[in-house]
Amino acid sequence: MIRHRAAVIGRPVSHSLSPVLHRAAYAGLGLEDWSYERRETDSESLPGLLAELAAPVQAGPAWAGLSVTMPLKQVLLAHLDVIDPLAEAVGAVNTVVAQRSGAGDALLTGFNTDVAGIVGALREAARTQTPGSSDAQLRIEQAVVLGSGATACSALAALGELRAGRITVVARRHAGPG
Repeated sequence: MIRHRAAVIGRPVSHSLSPVLHRAAYAGLGLEDWSYERRETDSESLPGLLAELAAPVQAGPAWAGLSVTMPLKQVLLAHLDVIDPLAEAVGAVNTVVAQRSGAGDALLTGFNTDVAGIVGALREAARTQTPGSSDAQLRIEQAVVLGSGATACSALAALGELRAGRITVVARRHAGPG
């Protein structure tokens, strides 16, 4: 019997491999009572889904959280109870956790795991390019970020964490506020 559920949300999500990856992880961890699905969600349907996510658990599985993709990573910020400082600084959320205590509504907390993922991927790529290298030897002299959306903002934060040199952003238009 399914007791916990999670989903990837955005529009479109039909291409997302998140369900395959999460289900494999759940199976590997022995979490047989967890499910993971795709939920096609746009800005207009987001408040209803978040109300469902936060609602007290009745009969059926409890929502644990969401993975978030375009175009909701920035829109979501205005709808959450708590935003992790990194997600707030970047201006984008890609993970929502429904934190439950007792029988009441869940506290919806947003996180940005894209920054850590990009940093990890770049460090791994550097180790692959230069076997035996350490993180101290990772030097990014130049970088180009394509786009100006939520993932581009996360990439900029990751490059900042790695102390990249010259960074160029190439975008058709500014996607941020204002």
